[in-house]
Amino acid sequence: MPGVLKRAEDYHTNPGNDHAPVDVTAGRMAGEGLKKGQAEGVINGDVHVNGTRPLRNGQYANGIDQDMVLSPQGLTAVVEKISEQLPPEIEHLTTGYLPLSKLITRLTQDTFNGLTEVINELEEMQVPQPNNSNPYLNGVGTNQATQVTVEKKTRMWDFAQDRRAKFIKILVLSQWSRQAEAVSRVIDLNLWIDKQKNLYNEATAWIGELKRILASVKVPSPDLKTALEALSTGKASWLPDLGYVPPEPLSSQRLLKALRTINALLSIRLNLHETIPPPFRGFTIASGRATFHVPDEFELDISIADEDISSQLYFIDFRFLFSPCLTEVPAGRLRGEIEGKTNDILKNDGLAGCYVFLRNLVLTHKLSILRHQAFDIARGRWSENIRVEVVHRSIVIHYWMNKPGGKSWIEIGIKHGKRKESLVSSSLHADPYIALRWHRYGKEVRGAEIGLDLGDLSMEKILKHVIALHTSFILHQTKHKLQEGSIYSKRMLALKRRASAAEPADCSLEVQLTSSQTVKIVQEPISGAFALLPTSGLYSRVERDLNSLREPAVELASRITNLRCIAAQDEIEAFAKLIGWEPLKTISPDPETVARLFSRIVVRIGFFKIKSWGSVWMLASTTSMSGDSWWVVESYRPEATEPMPKNSPELRAAFRIPVRGLEFSVIEPSYSTLFRVETTAAAIVSQYVDTRHLARMQIAHRQQEPATLSTPIQTSGLYIHFSPRHVPPILRTPSPSSQAWCHEIVEVLFKGLNSARTSTYHIIRAQLLNPIPNVQSLTTTIESSISFHPTSGVLAFRLSTPVGISIIPAVFDRLKRIERLIRFLGVIEQYNLQCETLSLSRLVFTYAKTPQELRADISFATDAPMRMSLELGNPHLRIRDFLTGLLNSNTGLENVTRVLRITLPLLRAFSTLESNHTQDNLQILARSATWYRVRYERPQAVFDVNLRQRRDGVMWYLQDLTEKVNVGRRNQRLVEGMSGLWQERGEGWKGMKAGIIAEVEGVEKLVEKIDEIVREAGSEGVGQDGGGDHIGRHRGRDNDAAERERELGLVEKRGKAEGKEVVILD
Repeated sequence: MPGVLKRAEDYHTNPGNDHAPVDVTAGRMAGEGLKKGQAEGVINGDVHVNGTRPLRNGQYANGIDQDMVLSPQGLTAVVEKISEQLPPEIEHLTTGYLPLSKLITRLTQDTFNGLTEVINELEEMQVPQPNNSNPYLNGVGTNQATQVTVEKKTRMWDFAQDRRAKFIKILVLSQWSRQAEAVSRVIDLNLWIDKQKNLYNEATAWIGELKRILASVKVPSPDLKTALEALSTGKASWLPDLGYVPPEPLSSQRLLKALRTINALLSIRLNLHETIPPPFRGFTIASGRATFHVPDEFELDISIADEDISSQLYFIDFRFLFSPCLTEVPAGRLRGEIEGKTNDILKNDGLAGCYVFLRNLVLTHKLSILRHQAFDIARGRWSENIRVEVVHRSIVIHYWMNKPGGKSWIEIGIKHGKRKESLVSSSLHADPYIALRWHRYGKEVRGAEIGLDLGDLSMEKILKHVIALHTSFILHQTKHKLQEGSIYSKRMLALKRRASAAEPADCSLEVQLTSSQTVKIVQEPISGAFALLPTSGLYSRVERDLNSLREPAVELASRITNLRCIAAQDEIEAFAKLIGWEPLKTISPDPETVARLFSRIVVRIGFFKIKSWGSVWMLASTTSMSGDSWWVVESYRPEATEPMPKNSPELRAAFRIPVRGLEFSVIEPSYSTLFRVETTAAAIVSQYVDTRHLARMQIAHRQQEPATLSTPIQTSGLYIHFSPRHVPPILRTPSPSSQAWCHEIVEVLFKGLNSARTSTYHIIRAQLLNPIPNVQSLTTTIESSISFHPTSGVLAFRLSTPVGISIIPAVFDRLKRIERLIRFLGVIEQYNLQCETLSLSRLVFTYAKTPQELRADISFATDAPMRMSLELGNPHLRIRDFLTGLLNSNTGLENVTRVLRITLPLLRAFSTLESNHTQDNLQILARSATWYRVRYERPQAVFDVNLRQRRDGVMWYLQDLTEKVNVGRRNQRLVEGMSGLWQERGEGWKGMKAGIIAEVEGVEKLVEKIDEIVREAGSEGVGQDGGGDHIGRHRGRDNDAAERERELGLVEKRGKAEGKEVVILD
C-alpha cells in the first residue's frame, strides 16, 4: 500500500522522534481519503518527504522543517503537506464486473426453462396400459411400467441435482459479495503488483538492449603497439601462422567453366532424377541456376551445392510476377522466412512441395491485395452502393445495394479442383486457383465467362467486368423482347445494343422511337440506376418508372414500347404545325369509314389542312403498332353535281402515300420529311385529276412505273397516246404541218412543288422519230425548260400548274410549239450551223465565221409572224426584208439558210466595193435575194448579177447591161477590158462571150476583177465620157423595170430552149 517510510538515523538524531510514527500514520490515513485527481496533482511535487530532517538541495527542502512539527498548527500543516505529496491511488478495476442480481435472474430463468423441458419430456414418456388378464396386484404394475417410472424419477433427480449445484454456487458468491469491497481492493493490489513487476522486467530488458546497441557504437581503444609493428614490418609477431595457402583468384574463364558445369549438373539432375510438377516443367537453366516460371504468379531460382544427386536443392531467389506488387522480395525478415521455409521443404518434399508452398503463398497474397482494394473502393466513390464481407479467405462483394428486387453479389476465393480449361493431367492433387462465383438477383449464374486478370490485380476492374455483364444481360433481354414486335422485327426502326465486357458505362441500348428521335438506355455502374439520354421531361418520368422495376430484364421492354407510342404521336402534331399545316380537330370519322378508307388496325388518326390546296384535298396520318402511314384524302366538293347520299361520310376517297415500298413504315416528323409527304401527296392529287381529265376527253392513257427517269417522288408515270393527226378538237392548235415528228406515247412525270408550295411542275417526255445526235454542237444555249438527248432522241420539257388543276391542255399546246422548234433544229443540223440560243420563242445561230462572224436572230411567237434580226455590219442587211419573207413562207428556215450561204460571198464582195468607192460613184440595187444590179458612174457601167440553175447546182451569171441602158459613148478602155474578160477564165469563174458564169465561192473574186477594170478605166478622167454617162444614168433609171421584165423573159426562153428547168429562188 502507498505510504511514507522513515530512515533509521532519523530516530537517533531527531529529539522528537517519539511522535514520528504518529505523524506518519496520520499522514497515511489522511492520504487515503484523497481523491484520485488530487493525488495525481502531487506526483511530481516540489517537496519530497523522506523523514523529518530538512535537507537542502538548492532552493527546495528534502524533509520537513523542525519548527513546523513542534506546534499543533504545524502538525496539521505537516499532515496536509504530506497528503498532497502522496503517490496516486491504485487503479480500481471495474472491467468485466456484473451485478449479482443479473446472475440470479438469469439462473432463475434458465431453471424455469429447464423445468419446463423436463416436464415435457416426462409427459412424452408414456406408461403402457395393463391388460385385463394381468391386473394390478397390491398396487404395483408390471415390470415395464416400473422401468418407465424409474426413468422419470431419475430424470427429475438429475435435474434437481444440477440446479442445486448451481444455486450453491450462487450462495457462495452471495457470501463473497458481503466482502466485495475488500476483495476488490485485493484484486486491485494484485494487479498493481503485477504491473510493477512488469516495469522492472521491462527496465532490465531495456538496459540490456541499450548495452547491446551501444556495443557497436563503442570505439575500441587503439592498439598502437600492434599497429606500429604491422606498419613497419608488414606482420605481427604475436599472431599465429596457421600455414593456410590462399586460393588463387578465379579468372573469368574458370568462372564461366564453373557456371557451365553447374548448368550441366542441374540439367542432368532436373531431367533425369527429379520429379518436377507440371507447372515447373517449363524451366530454364542459366548462370548456374534453374529458373521455374509460373505465369502471372512467381519465379523461383534454385541451384545445387554438390554433384551428388541426393544432395539438397537450395533456394536462390524468388520474384512475384503480378501487379500491384514488388517484383523482388526485399532483404529482411520476410525474405529470410521464405528462404528458410523453402529450403526446408526442398530438403523434405522436393520441388512438388516447394511448388505447393509457394503457390499457396502467392494465392493468399493475391487475395490479401484484392481484399484491401475492395475495402478501399468501398470507402471511396462506391460508398453506400457496395458492401464487402470477408468469409475465411474469400471476399464477398454485394453491389447495387439500393435497387429493389433480388440482391446480386460476387464471391472471390481459392477453389480446389481441376479446371475445365486445363489440358494438363497431373499425378499430384489438383492445384488450387482463384475463382469467382456470380449471383444475379439471388441466383448463381453458371456458365458465365468471367475472366480474371491475375497478372494485374484490380478489384474495381473485376467489379466493373461483372456489372458490365449484368447490364449487358438486361439490355439483351430487352432488345429480344422489343424485336418480337413488327416495328423492330422488320427493321422499320433501329435497335442497336452496345456491349462491353470491361466498362459498364459503355453498355447501352439505342432504341429508335421515331425516325428522328432515338433514346439511349444506359445503366449507371455504381448505383445501377437507369438513365435515358438525351434528357427531357418525358424521359424523366419514364426513368422513375424504370428504376422502380424489380425485374428489369423482364419488365423494361414494355416500358420502352409505351414510350415509343407517346413520342410518335407528339412529334407528328408538333412538326405539322411548324410546316404550316392546320390540324383539323373537327373531323372524326366513324369506325366504318376508317376501316373502309384506311385500315382496321389504325389506332389513332389525325387530319391536316394545306391552305393552297383548297377545301377538297387534305392529309391524314395514322399510327399503329405495325407502323405509321400517311394518306391523301379527298372530300366531297361543295359544287359537285352528283347527289349526296344520305348519312354519307364527309370523306370521299383516300390514297396511301407510299414510303420506301412498305405497307407500313415509321413517320419521320421533320421539315424535309413532311415536305416530301406533301410533295408526294401533290403528285397523287395531280395524277388523279389528270387521269380523270383524260378519261373525260376519251384519250387513251395508262399508268406505270417510270422506265428510265428516276424521281425522288415514288409515283407512277402517266403515259398518253398522242398523235398530231388525231388531237381532240378542243386541244388543236394551228400547225403548218401534220406529219408525225415523234412517237405516239408521251410520258408525264410529276417533278415536285415550287418554292411557295402552291403549284406543281411536271416533266413531259417524248421520243423523236429522227434523233438529233449533235444537238450539243448545234447550240450552246438552250432553254432550261426543254432538253434533247442526242442519241436516244428523247426530248423533255417542264410545265407548272396549281395543285388540283389538270396539266393535259398545257401539254398539248407545248408539243405543238416544240414541233416547230424540231424543224429548225433539223435545218441547223443539215447546214451545219452553230446554234447559240434555242428556245420556244427565239433562235440565234451563226452561219459564217470567217472573215467575220455572222449570226442571225429569229424570234417567233405563238400567234405572230417570225422576224429576223441581223447585227450591224452584216452583209445580208441589204436583203433582210427578202429573207423575212422567205422565213414566213412554206419553205421557212431551210430556204433562208440556203440563201444565206449562197449569197454570202457576193454580198461580202459588194460590201468591199462600197468601202472602195464613194456613194455617188457606185450603186448596188437588190432586186431580190438572188438578183442584184451594180451601177458605176465614172466610167458609166451597169452589171446584172443573178443566180441561175446549172446542171446539178446553181451558179452566178454576170451580164454587162451598159449598152442597153446607156445611149452615150462608152469608155474605150472599159470596153477593151471587158472584151478581154469575156474570153478569160479565172479561179471559180469563166467567160462565156456574152457573159460570165461564176461559182458561189468564185463570184467574190470575179466582182473584184471587174471592179479593178472599171477603176482603171475611170482613172483616165471624166471628160471623155462624162456627158454620155450622165445621159445614160438617167435613162437607166427610167428603164430598170423594163429591163427586169425583159431579162426574165430571156431567161425563161433560154431555159426552155436548152431543155432545162430554171429555179427562181425568190
